[in-house]
Amino acid sequence: MNNEKILNGKALSEQILHQIRQQVLPMKNTPNLAAILIGDDPSSHLYVKLKKRACDFCQINFHQYFFSKKTPVTEIFQVIDFLNKDKETDGILVQLPLPTEFPTNEIINRILPQKDIDGFHEQNLQKNKNNETKIYSPLILGVMELLRSTGENLTNKKITILCNHKIFGRPFLELFDESNEISIKTLQDNDYQEKLKSADVLIVSIGQPQFIRAEQIKKNAIIIDIGINKINGQIVGDVDFYQVLPKVKFISPVPGGVGPMTIAMLLQNLLKIHKNK
Repeated sequence: MNNEKILNGKALSEQILHQIRQQVLPMKNTPNLAAILIGDDPSSHLYVKLKKRACDFCQINFHQYFFSKKTPVTEIFQVIDFLNKDKETDGILVQLPLPTEFPTNEIINRILPQKDIDGFHEQNLQKNKNNETKIYSPLILGVMELLRSTGENLTNKKITILCNHKIFGRPFLELFDESNEISIKTLQDNDYQEKLKSADVLIVSIGQPQFIRAEQIKKNAIIIDIGINKINGQIVGDVDFYQVLPKVKFISPVPGGVGPMTIAMLLQNLLKIHKNK
């Protein structure tokens, strides 16, 4: 295996967490992150556990609020209202996806925009669209950090983002260089195959295990795989990793690519909010 092609998100995220830890240690007032988890989805519980572990390492205070699927929404609103008013709480996250019976948008939009650590509040999404935001989604930031780690000059490159909803790709319009030709495509677009074939950088988030294969991509493309799928107990991405590996210039693995980076950038967002308070 050519390890030089593989973007090691785990190692890079550990570097970032070490930097955050060094900034937090001298602080008199330690940053505080509150996590709200509803239901018993095993993946969601794992993600919250990993976020707590990262906070513990960085000496950041982590507060967990667990609710069962039977909890009334009004009770969750009360906790969010309390955290909104609490001066020591810097950031609030709601672990997604929520159980289907819960109103996701209402719960997220209950969080004060300035404490919305994930950047999902509708006001933050609008600011993001207008290039006014100070906090971007940690997932998006994690992708950009992985691309920077390649050391490649991405000026004048063709960027294709293949996703399920085009709103997902909008933040990239602000973060890439104006020289880039950016195409945000879904599987419903008739020309998505053409855009895959011409992309210098391909970002994939469609929830289709091992969907992207070598014959669909450009030689020496850089691929960032955001997909998380389970096949026979194994976690795989949206890209057929080993099949495309000989053809790509760089690729992020699943697991160990975007996932760890998202947690690192989440804490970077928290530190930013804490410093700006």
